[in-house]
Amino acid sequence: MFYLGEYDEDTAKEIKRHLDKAGLKVESKSCLVIDEETTYYIKDKMSAISELTEEDTSRFKQYLGAMKSVLPQATPDNFGDLYLKELLPDLFDKRDEVVDLLTSSESTTEKVKESLESGSKEWDEGHPKMQDAKSFATMILENNEIKIGEPAEDKLEDPVLLLLVSPEKFDTRPKQLKYDIDFYLDKSVTVYVDEFTAPLTDDIDEDFWDKYPSEAQRLKILGLLIEKLAITPSSRKMDFAEFAEECVLNIEDEDSTVNIDGFDVADDLARVLEKSGVIKRKGDKIKWKGKD
Repeated sequence: MFYLGEYDEDTAKEIKRHLDKAGLKVESKSCLVIDEETTYYIKDKMSAISELTEEDTSRFKQYLGAMKSVLPQATPDNFGDLYLKELLPDLFDKRDEVVDLLTSSESTTEKVKESLESGSKEWDEGHPKMQDAKSFATMILENNEIKIGEPAEDKLEDPVLLLLVSPEKFDTRPKQLKYDIDFYLDKSVTVYVDEFTAPLTDDIDEDFWDKYPSEAQRLKILGLLIEKLAITPSSRKMDFAEFAEECVLNIEDEDSTVNIDGFDVADDLARVLEKSGVIKRKGDKIKWKGKD
């Protein structure tokens, strides 16, 4: 059997459905697998992390300043808007302008379009900062036991940060460097295809080629080689050494050359043809069936 690949359960079912429809013989085998993800981080006061990692904390100080400004009057519902507007006032003024135009009875599609176009650069530049600022605020609230709507007291003066880092950045790993390892159990399905049915790849619908181009191409290549080997040679019989030399196919056109090399698996390819009733192998000799 030809190994096509390993997939999640739904993808394997979809691939099998496409191949079954085209007439290819497909087998699948499922098993449990474990994926591992390791996350390295440093958790300490901002002042300590700044010295330890040489992290540029200027943006952190800007974010903290905005948090200090809005937290006293913020609620869980409006904190996000107040915080981001404090950080990016021009961006939010542009947003308010667009909202006003959309809700105004005097607005036109052209006016809205002009306003959006004039603010596109600000949105493109501001969006990454917005995401970074929101992640920072969430991290500060969670690691310093700050609840929106309650006094933060002095928790924002030198707050505890939790920064994801790469251990390769350090010549000597600091004692503050910690890591979490997460293991995820999942089901993996391995899909196999009967080699002798690979030439039927031409009958697979275009949707499969669009969604799984690598799989389709590999099956196509295998099918071309199987087709070549299944054709009875004029000599009718062949030594295995000759057969191994035939397990190579070169296809040329004006733009490219495709080389298919099955020399190292000639024994396996011979078994595929024999199992499918195309050849009879006896010792070092191969004979195509149906011929004297």
